[in-house]
Amino acid sequence: MSITGNGKIQRKLVMLFVDVGTSETPEWEQIGKGIEELAREMNNNVESVTDITGETDVEVTKGNQTSSVSPFKARKESKLFQKLYKIYTDDLELSDVEMDFLEVSVFDEVSEGVYSAIKQRGAVDLKSFGGPTSGVEMPFDINYIGAKEKGNFTLATKSYAKSTGV
Repeated sequence: MSITGNGKIQRKLVMLFVDVGTSETPEWEQIGKGIEELAREMNNNVESVTDITGETDVEVTKGNQTSSVSPFKARKESKLFQKLYKIYTDDLELSDVEMDFLEVSVFDEVSEGVYSAIKQRGAVDLKSFGGPTSGVEMPFDINYIGAKEKGNFTLATKSYAKSTGV
């Protein structure tokens, strides 16, 4: 981790990618065109208990993390659109809607042009198909599954490598 300097971090420096390639050849497509807000919601479980002495104990446990991608405008050149369209047309479910996602922190430069990244599997919940006259929309939620895998992402080549160190 190599975060240096001072000041606020611009939102464009946290990028979300989805693997639209094959299991043999990953291909990372960035999500975000036309989207003004995109966040990973922690959905933590918070339990608070006040005992008979008046002291309060709070426990926070990890919840199911999610991201809502909306609006998502269908674009013919987008391989993600093609995968979402297949979910829609083939009524896919269960493991057939799972994809690999990659969150890249461009403010955390590991070496020149290489940035800290987190890879995680996610199940896609397609919310709707259609929308207004301005274009076909396909908003969806990402429900993250399993453990995060830390790694590095080379922006110029759009290639990911799992971290080998601690």
